Amino acid sequence: MSAKAQGEKDKGNEAFKAGDYPKAIGHYTAAFIADPSNPTYPLNRAAAYLKLGKNEDAERDCETVLRLDSKSIKGLFRRGQARVALQKLKEAEQDFLQVLKLDSANAAARQELQKVQDALKAIPTKPKQRAPIDISASIPSPSGLATAPSNKRRRIPIQIVEPNTAGSTPTPSSSKIADDILLRPVVSRPLQQASTQPVIPSDPPKQPEASPPQQSGKSSRPQTFREAKTVREEARPRGGIFRADGTHKLFAPNQNGNADSSKWEPPQTLVAFMRIWNSLTTEEERWDVLRQIPASRLPVLFKTSLDPSILAAILHSLRVALEAAPGDPETLRVVRAYMVNLPRVPRFGTVSLMMSMVEREDAQAIWNILGRYRGEGVEGEMEKRKEEGSRAAWGCT
Repeated sequence: MSAKAQGEKDKGNEAFKAGDYPKAIGHYTAAFIADPSNPTYPLNRAAAYLKLGKNEDAERDCETVLRLDSKSIKGLFRRGQARVALQKLKEAEQDFLQVLKLDSANAAARQELQKVQDALKAIPTKPKQRAPIDISASIPSPSGLATAPSNKRRRIPIQIVEPNTAGSTPTPSSSKIADDILLRPVVSRPLQQASTQPVIPSDPPKQPEASPPQQSGKSSRPQTFREAKTVREEARPRGGIFRADGTHKLFAPNQNGNADSSKWEPPQTLVAFMRIWNSLTTEEERWDVLRQIPASRLPVLFKTSLDPSILAAILHSLRVALEAAPGDPETLRVVRAYMVNLPRVPRFGTVSLMMSMVEREDAQAIWNILGRYRGEGVEGEMEKRKEEGSRAAWGCT
């Protein structure tokens, strides 16, 4: 163990006891870089990751510990804790069983194993798919008839016999019938014979009289292409906002000047979020946008581009919304989800170090209004553990 690694480890232990888990992670990382063969440093860093709710990182560090020391009881136990939080219950059960195999008197591992086994029993099992039954073998064949197997096919030779047409000639009657068939016109409407008499000019043509109304149940057929086009145009459904008859379809703008009744759609990218966020002027509008974004998508939405000013603005909007409706269950649920999932955004530890005292007071005020999570059972214990890690990441009590 080098002196530099020991010094970084001692600094990490002091930061861990003080509740500054991001700082402790930095010191444990420096110690592991100085002495990569010592499993103590990734083991301590895994404990800090568990406090922050970064269960994937904790599981990875525990696997590093077990590569260096395959019989590390703490490494197995903490990996089991991380896998429980990640819903990997089968793998977590194996970790706790391995701990009890190495140390049968470990009460904490026995208690965690009982919780995991209870959770596995509560998961409904999928019904087994039954194989299709072949009923062809169970159907008796008719008496006296021999049945051939269905999977065998027989090839039967086919002999093509062509009639001797060398000396045959069509009879006049048959050729006449064929000519009549070929010369018969094919039309879809009756043809009118054109008049052969000359047209004598007479008085100017009179306007056609209005045809009498058709009887109900009988439809008149158009006689010319122009009439058919007119009927088709009248029957065609019309769309759009401009009409030939002047009956245009207009939209009345709402208070914000938008024609659509919905103000915003949930942003799918950080660019869309910033475009909407920069156009907002009131806290009510900001809260309306925030509650449409699922809190679990925050790490995917911000990735590594979370800005301290945006984090401070989101905190202030959450506090205003919570103080406006402190007893609303939906508001409490959304704000709690935001406070738990925001520390999971990449680089949150670095961004949170840039928060001012006023911004930290907003975070503490939000946690004070939310209170402690009071769920029961295995899921309740998981949620409490996540909330404790998030409070520590915010630097709140």
